Amino acid sequence: MRDTLTRHKTGQLLETDVCDAEASFFGVYCDPKGKYYWIRRLSIMVEIGTDAYNIGGPKKSLFYAFQACNIGAATIQVDDKFLDPRLGTDMMIFGGRWRPLQLDLRWVRRWINICETDHGDTCKRADVGLGSRLERIRFIDVKKRCVVTLTSIQLSDYHYIALSYVWGGPQELKLTSSNNDRMAQQGSLAMNLPRTIEDSILVTESLGIRYIWVDSLCIIQDDDGDKAIQIRAMSQIYGFAHLTIIGASSSSVHGGLPGIRPGSRSLEQQEVIVLPERKTGSTGNVLPGLSLMTTLDPIAHPNEHFLERTPWNSRGWTMQERVLSRRVLVFMQEQVYWICREAMFCEESYFENNNLRFHRFHANATEGTLTKSFRNFYEPEDDQIRFWKTYQILVASYTRRAFTCQGDVSDGFLAILQGMSALSGKEFTWGLPRSHFEQGLLWNSFTGLQRREEYSTLPMTSLHVKVPFPSWSWMGWIGEAFVCIGDDRYDIDLGEVPEILCFEHYHSPLRLERVRKATVGYDLIASHDCASWKAHHNQPVTLSDIAAQNPRLLSKELGDVPETQLIFFWTSSAILTLAQPADDANRSFTIVDSHGSIVGSTGTVGPKSSGSQGRHEFIVIGSRRNQFSDPMLLLLQIEWRENIAYRVNSAEINESAWEAENHTWKLIPLR
Repeated sequence: MRDTLTRHKTGQLLETDVCDAEASFFGVYCDPKGKYYWIRRLSIMVEIGTDAYNIGGPKKSLFYAFQACNIGAATIQVDDKFLDPRLGTDMMIFGGRWRPLQLDLRWVRRWINICETDHGDTCKRADVGLGSRLERIRFIDVKKRCVVTLTSIQLSDYHYIALSYVWGGPQELKLTSSNNDRMAQQGSLAMNLPRTIEDSILVTESLGIRYIWVDSLCIIQDDDGDKAIQIRAMSQIYGFAHLTIIGASSSSVHGGLPGIRPGSRSLEQQEVIVLPERKTGSTGNVLPGLSLMTTLDPIAHPNEHFLERTPWNSRGWTMQERVLSRRVLVFMQEQVYWICREAMFCEESYFENNNLRFHRFHANATEGTLTKSFRNFYEPEDDQIRFWKTYQILVASYTRRAFTCQGDVSDGFLAILQGMSALSGKEFTWGLPRSHFEQGLLWNSFTGLQRREEYSTLPMTSLHVKVPFPSWSWMGWIGEAFVCIGDDRYDIDLGEVPEILCFEHYHSPLRLERVRKATVGYDLIASHDCASWKAHHNQPVTLSDIAAQNPRLLSKELGDVPETQLIFFWTSSAILTLAQPADDANRSFTIVDSHGSIVGSTGTVGPKSSGSQGRHEFIVIGSRRNQFSDPMLLLLQIEWRENIAYRVNSAEINESAWEAENHTWKLIPLR
């Protein structure tokens, strides 16, 4: 026990005020009849307040887990079929086993074989359609040790591995216009490769696969045209990869894949005998004993996923690489995980049982994919609700991640949207689904947001130029965003419905079209409840309306605005007073009426965003009408720049207070 609690820093005793034991959820398994069961592990929670972890700050928690195992399992190496070599000793299902300090690649080959032979089409089917033939794609040929370029190919016809890793700063070795020809020469990648890329090539070669795709060496980094081609193909690149290697624990490309090289892993598992072997009194038969073996990956919370706090999980680009991959080989600091749609395997535990397939419990679906056969207990049964719940989780996770270049936000999420479109037939614009567009505009945040000022890294839209991101989309902001979409949003318990109908403009010829083409359930609900502040229900917008309300915009500016970036809708507008922030840390303001009474509040904005006390314009986007509270209107705070409105913040106000204020019916061009 002492070894377990002190191994966070070798040789130093743990200073702790709290040390508790509990049986925490670890995962679930499915039996042949499709019934699911919980798996728990004994966890030791340690509250840490040492300088090694958090200088001068609050205490942190780490959970160290123990797993059951056969006596002696911590010193016995199982073979390539995961069998205990000791005569008469069976491997304990879901039990612990010894993990060698250097990865046994025979185990990886066995995992691949199990997936290919036992999991059927679930793990073979990509989340993206075949699509058109790729104009060009590059791979590293691990035999020739060079970059090869293939043109006009169907990517699904090729057998290759993809790499997902953290760059960790500018790459010393990358494909450019000047070295493109040299990189294509045989042997050009024979030496001096960054360690993570070199280790990935060794794994690829060991598995008998010829090609590996690595972004820094397969995309011309100083050619926007080539970048655009490859980024549009990213969903196919990861979707059709035989497997994806994830370098999760390294903060840079020089960190390597732990377990590939001698000396790259150091922790040894410990075993404690709980129940020794014993003989029965009558027959003399030996009854097996029981041991507890330490696990290798301490986490900050028992329900947290093992990838949650890794360097890899903090980067924006890596998420789509995981989501679209059918199979992944995850390199943590002390062990390797295999994850596919049907099962999860790892070095330290015996999960390779086709009749009882194990899935790691994770409340936030960090390593989830768009398609999986398994459904956690907390997930809804309805496919549509689950689809939109997956979208919400992915957006929230993505917006928590960091980008070196903030303009990459659209490109880094493109493959996920392509995958969701392929599975559902839904279309997306600036990260929001067209099928529920007005509902998507009600997205919010519980943390401080700040406006994303950078333009897109690559040319976009119909104008083929670098453009700013629209303020009405979560892509236009830095900070965690929640986009709650689905028919369950307007049920009797929540009663949240949009109150607007949005149109967008197109060039050649100049015209307006509805963003959302089809009718959805809340259209019918809203039509039966036309409040007094609402001059019309779902009032369409025409070019004549724009000419009458905003003639300068129609005559001079609209032609220079990219298609789909500017949306138009009729709604109610009012000037309201913001008082002292309700939360100084998160910059949330209270809304007061003309008598000084608090009637609403705003969302949170970051310190660099607009927002101050005083009079500001607000517009109605939706409403919340349920059995538990008074009717509330869901608002956007806006500001005007050259005849166009921009989102500043979200807010909500009592409907009765809004009706008491001086409000007008207004055409809003929102960008």
